[in-house]
Amino acid sequence: MMENGPSWARILPAIADNDRNLDWVKERSIEYAPAEEIRLISSSTWESQRAYVAENSQFYQNKYAGIVDLKRLPLKHLPEAPFTTKAELQMAQSEEPPFGAHLAATPNTIKRIYKTSGSSGIPLMIAITQKDSATWRTIGTRSYYATGLRSHNSVLTTLGAGPFVVGHTHRVLEELQTRTIPVGPGDTASVIDAFETGLVDTMLSTPSFALYLADRFAKEGVEGQRYGLLHLIVGGEPGGGLPVIRARIESAFGATVTEVMGIGEIAPSLFGECPAQQGMHFCGQGFVWPELIDTNGMPVPIEPGAEGEIVYTHLEREAMPVIRFRSGDHATILSTDCPCSRTSFTVRISGRVDDMFIVSGVNVYPSAIQSVVGTFTPEVTGRTRVVLPPDSVSVAPPVPIEIEISPGTSTSGPLASRIADAIHARLKFRASVVLVGQKAFGTAEYKTALITRKVMRSESD
Repeated sequence: MMENGPSWARILPAIADNDRNLDWVKERSIEYAPAEEIRLISSSTWESQRAYVAENSQFYQNKYAGIVDLKRLPLKHLPEAPFTTKAELQMAQSEEPPFGAHLAATPNTIKRIYKTSGSSGIPLMIAITQKDSATWRTIGTRSYYATGLRSHNSVLTTLGAGPFVVGHTHRVLEELQTRTIPVGPGDTASVIDAFETGLVDTMLSTPSFALYLADRFAKEGVEGQRYGLLHLIVGGEPGGGLPVIRARIESAFGATVTEVMGIGEIAPSLFGECPAQQGMHFCGQGFVWPELIDTNGMPVPIEPGAEGEIVYTHLEREAMPVIRFRSGDHATILSTDCPCSRTSFTVRISGRVDDMFIVSGVNVYPSAIQSVVGTFTPEVTGRTRVVLPPDSVSVAPPVPIEIEISPGTSTSGPLASRIADAIHARLKFRASVVLVGQKAFGTAEYKTALITRKVMRSESD
């Protein structure tokens, strides 16, 4: 393994002795196992899981009745089973609150309850047992350890402890035995105060918050490098893997940026990007089985260059197991081979399937527009917002796009036309670019909405 090679020495000193003694470190061999070995382990685990779900999940008993014999469904035939959607789980809970027929464990075994944000509908309750919590910690420690996080690090977190599943990350940091300085989401003053102490070498945040700090440094004439951060681990939304966004954050802090990703219905931390920065490694081996599907729901082989929506199946889950759950995340597979020697595939997330829109028959993700707009920094901040009509995924060109400008940049002049031309050259559609000042664009200290929906008015209105 090459984790402690000289090219990574800046954020990965040699593993400390107390790291080597942690149980989960000793059991990390599956991260380096051949694909066939992982498949055999997963197939064996699935045999127990499918029997458990068939026996205990009223939701899947009803869903699969007359369609799938779950007790006899081998892992290799999993694509024969219907997908599970978030809307189905929300409906199950609304019909039988608080947990619904989706709960496969007895209520007295539920030890922690989270919920989703409800940004795409009704909030979903996420219940876990003690065993589920331990599984989440194991996957989470793999993910964050992959990023380079070690017990000697001093970590400032801007992740809320609840009610969302991201709060479970605090337990992962305890497992990693890092020093932790927790600050609530959006509490910029406390973050700056923590930086000023000189005690922080790593920060966990959304890309939006890291960009917000970069903008603030530029506006106030602050050299972000003076705080001594070595590493920013970003997640919670797409963007941290976009080269222009990453370069801007790294330049502002003089630090390395890597990404993590999870999904509430599956595990809060499921992917972690190693310091080779070649995409996020899947870290759920043995606990979660991933698939990739195209827009028609057909399987896509997980191999470099493949694109599609990620689908997940729990191989070990007691409280709320899911089978073939559509994540809504559109991914590109970057590699199945990495200098860190991990054998899992790596991904970049292009965006949410829900955020995709269609222009003249072509699918477009807001992240593609961000990539183009980011080449115009420092004149713009990189934050963009696509304006779409209500209840429609199709928009006729020119596509209205609002772009936040940096302080000192004028809203008049040729910049808007230059950006529109660049979008057309790269993405092949015409855009109507509106440059917006930072105050008018709105503050995004946590996450940035990439899509806004407004009623379009014709020129004759």
